Amino acid sequence: MAPLLILLLAATPAPAGLAARARGHYETGLREEKAGALQAAEAAYREALRLAPRMARAHDRLGFVLGQLGRTQEALDAFRRAAEADPKLFDAQYHLGATLWWAGDSTSALIPLRKAVALDPRHAEARYYLGVCLKSQGQLGAGVVELREAVRLNPRIPLAHLHLGLALQQMGDIAGAVDSLRRAAELDPQSRDARNSLGVALMLKGDADEAIATLRSLVADDPADAEAQQNLGSALLQKGDLEGAVGVYRSLVAERPDALAYYNLGLALKQRDDFPTSEKALRQAMTLDETLPDPPYTLGVVLWQTNRLDEAAEALRVAIERKPDYAEAHYLLGTILRSNGDLAGAAEEFRQTIRDQPGSAEAYLSLGQVLKRQGDPEGAASALAEAERINKKKIDTQAATFAIDLGKRRLAASDLAGALESLREAVRLAPEMADAHYQLGLALRRQGTRKEAQTHFAAAQRLAPWLLIPPE
Repeated sequence: MAPLLILLLAATPAPAGLAARARGHYETGLREEKAGALQAAEAAYREALRLAPRMARAHDRLGFVLGQLGRTQEALDAFRRAAEADPKLFDAQYHLGATLWWAGDSTSALIPLRKAVALDPRHAEARYYLGVCLKSQGQLGAGVVELREAVRLNPRIPLAHLHLGLALQQMGDIAGAVDSLRRAAELDPQSRDARNSLGVALMLKGDADEAIATLRSLVADDPADAEAQQNLGSALLQKGDLEGAVGVYRSLVAERPDALAYYNLGLALKQRDDFPTSEKALRQAMTLDETLPDPPYTLGVVLWQTNRLDEAAEALRVAIERKPDYAEAHYLLGTILRSNGDLAGAAEEFRQTIRDQPGSAEAYLSLGQVLKRQGDPEGAASALAEAERINKKKIDTQAATFAIDLGKRRLAASDLAGALESLREAVRLAPEMADAHYQLGLALRRQGTRKEAQTHFAAAQRLAPWLLIPPE
């Protein structure tokens, strides 16, 4: 168990008789613990509890010592007894929740951690543990709230910034993720998790140069770090440095010939149009790991590009077997079946693509074309209309993005009227785009139209709960 924060214990009046003797053993335990004599501290706390079995603080400190000795289950039992003896003892609730988290039971950890935060709302570490537990349970919005509060209360907790960044990345706030992960790496330069995660977030943001620099630094510090090498190769691919990516992956395959290394090598070789060598690497990846869906899918793409349609269909079926909701594999398989004249099979694959990926205009378009050839004009018209609607929405979203950028530039130039015009147009074009509402809210607030600004801020936070509204 990782060391937990040692909290200052409040003094309590010394009772008489056995309780007074128990208190003496308890205080001895505190001195031994402070001196690092953990076995002696354990013995003192146990003697205190023999004399006073419901002494909550003794149960809590005993649990803490047992945790440091690596006896996690015994520590949990002691923390539970402490919380039962005194439910309002912050230390007990906090230590129980944090230890459950470290033991991998984030579900059970939520109850004591919520109690701990209620008992001491300004305790940053309790907020941190509650945040990571919520995040691990898929409650990203609630987790972000707690993690943000943790870094506000104590801005120097690297892990809080790290997990906040990862949660924001999962929620789609890539810029916010980069800021948090950068701060985590600054606070703890030795944290490979923070630096690696920062490199990935920078890739997602489209900043390949900084991602490459960050990941190269990681690889230079530890050339055996396979994850950093994999990510470095991906960043080089993003930048278009195919030779560099192939070199990284060839080195990785030589050092650690696992399925992921061969898959990434095959992907890089495919992008370099070296199809025979790519095929060989992808087949090796398929053999090494019979669960990964991406190697057979990418092999299917390579075989399709080289006009080996039957083999491509076979590879795509393997990918679908490994991942039944693989929309891209279903779509490409449908495309091949249509080319081979199997209209019924193609239509089913396009329908499955739509079930897996309802926003795929290409799937609706292809389905409409197949249905038209099958003599189903009504079905074809419906599918084609949906393809047109989705494409129009994409165009509107692109236009809204342009309008937001224009509005921000106008606002920076103090052209408030022009900014409002552009940002209102962005909201009209894409009413489900959080940034359009957010930027319009900022412009309206500058204009002094606070009530309407608040309406758009509320809409922005409904669409993107991670957004923070800056104070006036």
